[in-house]
Amino acid sequence: MSLTVEQRLDRLESRHEIDALVAGYCEGVDRKDLAKFSSLWHPDADYLIGAGRGDFHGIAEITTFPDVAARAWTGTQHWTTNHVVTFADDDHATGRSDCIAIGSTHQGGHCWINATYVDAYERRDGVWKFARRQVLRWWVSSPVEMELAPPG
Repeated sequence: MSLTVEQRLDRLESRHEIDALVAGYCEGVDRKDLAKFSSLWHPDADYLIGAGRGDFHGIAEITTFPDVAARAWTGTQHWTTNHVVTFADDDHATGRSDCIAIGSTHQGGHCWINATYVDAYERRDGVWKFARRQVLRWWVSSPVEMELAPPG
C-alpha cells in the first residue's frame, strides 16, 4: 500500500507521539507522577502485569497501580529500548519494547528487572494513548546491595 505524503507525515508525527507515551510511562512510574502516568491511558484501557502484581482494567483501576508498585519497591528506574511500532491504520498501532529496570526494595537492596512491553495504541479525538499494555517479565534478580547516589 502506497501512502501519500500527508499520510507519511502523519505516521512520523504519530510515531513521535507514541514514543512519548513509552517514555512518559517510565517517567510517570519512576518519578511517582500519578498525573503523568494517568494521562497516558484511554479510559477503557487494560494494563496487564500478572505475576503477582495484577491486571488492571479501566482508568480507575490503572491509577491504583502506583500503590501496588509501592508495596514492592521504594523506587524504580526504567530504561526502555528496541521500540518497534506497526501501524494497522491511521488511528491504531501496536508496539513492543524491551525494558531493564532497577527496583529499590524496602530492605535497602536493589533488584534488576528484565521485561518486554507488548502494547496497543489508539488515537482518539486526535490523541494517542495506551489502549492496552501487557508486561512480560522475564526475570527479577535477587536483591543486592549497591550504592546508588542521587543525581546532582
